Amino acid sequence: MLRRTPPMQLAVALLCLLSFSGELLMPLCEGCVQADKRALLDIYSQLSTLPHIDWDWSDWDWVDGHCCLWPGVTCSNSRPARVTGLDLGANVPSPCLLNATMFLPLQELQTLSLDLNIKGCIPGAGFDVWSKLRKLTSLDLAGNILSDYSISSLVAVSSLRRLFISSNDLTSPMAIQHLSTMKLDTLDLSDNAFNGTLPTGICNMENLEELHLRSSTLFGELPSCIGNLTSLRILDLSNNLFTIKFPSLSFAHLTSLVKLSLSNNNLEGVLFLGSLSNSSQLTHLDLSSSGNHFQVETVTPTMSLSAQLQVMILPNCNLNGNPAVILSFLSHQHALEAVDISNNNLSGHFPSWLIEKNVNLSHLNLQGNSFSGSVLLPSKVHDSLYWLDASHNRLSKLPTGINITFPNLYYVNLSRNSFQGIFPSGLHYIDSLTFLDFKSNIRSLFLSGNNFYGSFPQGILLGSIYHLLLNDNQITGEIPDNICLGQQLTLLDVSSNKLTGSLPTCIHALENIAILNLRGNSLGGSIPLKLCHLKNLVFLDMSKNNLSGPVQCLPSLQYLHLSENRLNGTFPFPLSSGTDTYTMDLRQNQFSGILPELMHKSFPKLKILLLEGNMFEGLIPNDICHLRYWRLLDLSHNKLSGQLPSCLSNMGLDGDLYSFLYNDSDTSVVMNHTNDYDIGSVVGISPVPEFFIGPDQEEFMTKSRQDKYKGNILSYMSGLDVSSNQLEGYIPKSIGDMKWLRALNFSNNCFHGPIPDSLSHLSNLESLDLSHNNLTGQIPQELVELHSLEVFTVAYNNLSGPTLGRNGQFITFDERSYAGDPYLCGPPLLKSCFDAPSILQPEEHEDDSKLANLALFSFSVLCYLIGFWTSLVVLYFKRRWRWSWFSAVDRLGDILMVRSALCMRRFNRTD
Repeated sequence: MLRRTPPMQLAVALLCLLSFSGELLMPLCEGCVQADKRALLDIYSQLSTLPHIDWDWSDWDWVDGHCCLWPGVTCSNSRPARVTGLDLGANVPSPCLLNATMFLPLQELQTLSLDLNIKGCIPGAGFDVWSKLRKLTSLDLAGNILSDYSISSLVAVSSLRRLFISSNDLTSPMAIQHLSTMKLDTLDLSDNAFNGTLPTGICNMENLEELHLRSSTLFGELPSCIGNLTSLRILDLSNNLFTIKFPSLSFAHLTSLVKLSLSNNNLEGVLFLGSLSNSSQLTHLDLSSSGNHFQVETVTPTMSLSAQLQVMILPNCNLNGNPAVILSFLSHQHALEAVDISNNNLSGHFPSWLIEKNVNLSHLNLQGNSFSGSVLLPSKVHDSLYWLDASHNRLSKLPTGINITFPNLYYVNLSRNSFQGIFPSGLHYIDSLTFLDFKSNIRSLFLSGNNFYGSFPQGILLGSIYHLLLNDNQITGEIPDNICLGQQLTLLDVSSNKLTGSLPTCIHALENIAILNLRGNSLGGSIPLKLCHLKNLVFLDMSKNNLSGPVQCLPSLQYLHLSENRLNGTFPFPLSSGTDTYTMDLRQNQFSGILPELMHKSFPKLKILLLEGNMFEGLIPNDICHLRYWRLLDLSHNKLSGQLPSCLSNMGLDGDLYSFLYNDSDTSVVMNHTNDYDIGSVVGISPVPEFFIGPDQEEFMTKSRQDKYKGNILSYMSGLDVSSNQLEGYIPKSIGDMKWLRALNFSNNCFHGPIPDSLSHLSNLESLDLSHNNLTGQIPQELVELHSLEVFTVAYNNLSGPTLGRNGQFITFDERSYAGDPYLCGPPLLKSCFDAPSILQPEEHEDDSKLANLALFSFSVLCYLIGFWTSLVVLYFKRRWRWSWFSAVDRLGDILMVRSALCMRRFNRTD
């Protein structure tokens, strides 16, 4: 049976016959050698056995396809072609061990890149076997989970010149010392977790051209011998804990330097930019410091910077000299693409000449200075400027009538200034703006933190706007319906203004909206039912308004804030899908009913639940113990009753689910609109502006005050507050197993019994409030082990015995911590435990007293009768005793009579 030739293969065959040069088409005609193809198939076969591997192999034509056309495969131009490069990456959920020998048949392999969640190699097939690949010069193992031990065998691969091991699990600086014996020209160890100082052995790598140690947690003083690596072109030590001292570190010999990044380290001393005068090829300079003991001098009498920079990042560098110095330095630069001289206390007028001289300028950050006057930009600004940040200055007023043009402007940030006046309602006119003429490419408009007043501009949304921030102004009136025309809008923040009215009913038309912040206005009415249709909404904040009525439906949110309104109804309310809800703040509303069972089924990833100040009643369901990611739970000021579930310690066992950052999904696309440099490096201290990625913020009562927790701080905060309810019973001992807990408030309830000594296991506890209950017994002395406590009170209970005295952290607490407990003693109370305690007589009932008196009288009469009759019986039978008894009675009677007669005679004589 004849086999039919596919059209594609027939076309390739014709091209091969018609080609005279043949060199470019040979890999298509003959493909790779069969040995290489079999090796690739064998690699696929072995990797496919990895559990749960998610790899799309559909583009590999296993039978007739030329392996040089397979994804990730690079071939030579020889005939037949040989495999010279291989790039394999897949989603492998479980760590795997690699069999390095399966690559040995690819003898012409020059570059190899593997991202397969590799944690090491199988015994006998480690990385050292690659020493047989004589032409292997570039190895990329970034993004795996390799340890220090697993990479030690790489030293045997003597042919390597470029080694990339970023984003692994390297921890020991000795791994760097070990690798420094190799003859590398590129070494990338960024984004690891080294715990130590940089070994001086790195200075022995004389051929090193690129050294990348970004974000590797290295600390200590940077070896000054780094300045002797004369071949260095790129030196990136940013985002570490190095102490880098100038002028001890000199760059005089680094004549080939192209990029120098020392940002976010502890820089000390004075750096004269003239010391880089020999680095004529320098294009990227980043020297931002995390401390306040560093200064950059831009001009010296004898030397000046000869290089034409493209990226200059110098925030927080104490550029606080004469403005003319800055002027003279920058006036020689005409190739700048990004400039960040923020937080330097610079003054003077806005440097419009900087934009005129640098036609490729696309990023300008002048925030945190003291520039004054108007933003006087040239009448015609070049096409590439797309970011303008003039925040944190002292510009006196927003300029009008400038009528400048930004054809490709992407971001305008005039936030956090002192601009004032009526909000520029003419902003929406595309061709004749009296405020700014933006054409149609504007993507983000930042005007937050000023003093604009007036009504919400009717047509502020330009055709292609993605981000609109008008928060923290004085804007009044209603949100206009034509805001729903912003089809591209993904972020809208109008919080902290004076907006009134209700939400536009057409708000569901904002189908791309991801972040919606209306917090802190005077909006009324109900939450529109159609809000549920916003499928891309992940963050919603409508707190501190006058919203009322039940919540009928919400979209699948990750962050929900509805506190301080007048909303009512039961909980939980319908969400289109609640599986990804992380935080939920419903404080200070009028929600009622009981807390539902199966809450963990509706919100399995819930980490923060704040229900304070509502009207919930009934029991706290045991089901709440299944919230395994929980960190903050506030049920205070409700009407809950019954006992606390004993299983509360099961909550929060899986605490590393996510960080408290909500992200606009369009951010990565917009922010990466750059040409030759990484925007993350351009913006200096903050990799992405806070306007694009915002940390979630929550309020929680701890340390006797209402605190706000935001971003990374919120990630570390944890608390349980059930105060001001009607809870009773014993405090569960299992609470002591919640060792990550930082705040605990059980006050103003009806708990009784002793304080469990297991609370001493809460080593991270900062606030403990057990006041206003019916607790009895002594305070466990083990609580003195709580060294992190800042707030402690057991006031107004029935506790007795000694206080915790002045031990450890408790030296900071006064008598208020023990007020209302009359039977406590010891410091800081004035009552000493060595005083004799007053014994309290038990109260007796009246009936019991009468019965006791009757019993005593009856017993006395009985004893008298028994004694009397016993005496008579004895005297009757004992004559001698009887005679003696009566004789004694007679003598006693005679004596008494004589005594009486004598007394009477004396009495008569006296008369």
